[in-house]
Amino acid sequence: MIKMEKGFRLVMQMNGFNIYNNEDNIVSYENNAGIFRLLVEDEDIEVFESNINAGKSIICQPYESKDAINVLIILEGKLFYTNERKYVEAGSRITFKNLKETHHLSVIEKTKLIMIRNSKHFTSQASRTDKVYDLIHQIQEKDNYTEDHCNNTGNLAVQIATMMKLSETQIENILHAGKIHDVGKLEIPEDILNKPNKLTSEEYELIKKHSQYGYDIVMKETNDLSLAKIVLDHHERLDGSGYPNGLKGDEVSIESRIMAVVDSFDAMISNRPYKKPISVHSALEDLRKHSGTWYDDQVVSILTDIINFTVNSSNLDTKKP
Repeated sequence: MIKMEKGFRLVMQMNGFNIYNNEDNIVSYENNAGIFRLLVEDEDIEVFESNINAGKSIICQPYESKDAINVLIILEGKLFYTNERKYVEAGSRITFKNLKETHHLSVIEKTKLIMIRNSKHFTSQASRTDKVYDLIHQIQEKDNYTEDHCNNTGNLAVQIATMMKLSETQIENILHAGKIHDVGKLEIPEDILNKPNKLTSEEYELIKKHSQYGYDIVMKETNDLSLAKIVLDHHERLDGSGYPNGLKGDEVSIESRIMAVVDSFDAMISNRPYKKPISVHSALEDLRKHSGTWYDDQVVSILTDIINFTVNSSNLDTKKP
């Protein structure tokens, strides 16, 4: 569950020289992504500690770094730096200032880091994240597969968006929408959601309604149209064969095109009651087969590059990236 704590105690103060208790923090957020503590805050600086779970994402945005250096100190863990396709491990320090594009780090192993920045975005960012992770918690309570699938999809989607150099707003929307794109399945009966054999036509039509249900839930809980629209359209296809509205071509946003590809990919390589997973290679082949008709060519190509690099660099023949 999301937890927010406030408890800030000054131990010693002398002519502007302040000492705080090591366990104190100004505000703390805990959710499925990890634990985040704002340690120091002043008019022109904030310092926070992040303990981030594997499978999550860190995005460094241009608006955070205007005219001021930002510092990330990696204390524990391992990250995958999507932009340059390389790994960053404990002991590394990252700085950024006046970014021209978004930079993305995927959390490979549970990571602890300290961030120092000349900006005050912690509370506003945490507030939006909390709303998203509250929905993720609801998903988890109903279906662990759906939570894992949403996390995998969100992480891959934001990597692709970063490689495509989309705007910072688009990338942030994709990150959050990916995590909750299947939230509409909360409205689907569990006996249908986890049916071990083929669905009837009536049951399949009910499953298809999860896109609209998801849109309604996201609007009700967050009133965020940008997120809700991606959730609504993530099963649309370029040739108009998707659902719920049969959108075609440019009617399908790039955010939803990305979501369509990664959603299908993760579903194919995942084990479900009604089907066995297929290999990563077979899943990529299926995406390429439908590239240009169902799926966006560029999105499929970038996903293929990311997956191949990740698998090759880890020397694993695995079904999961």
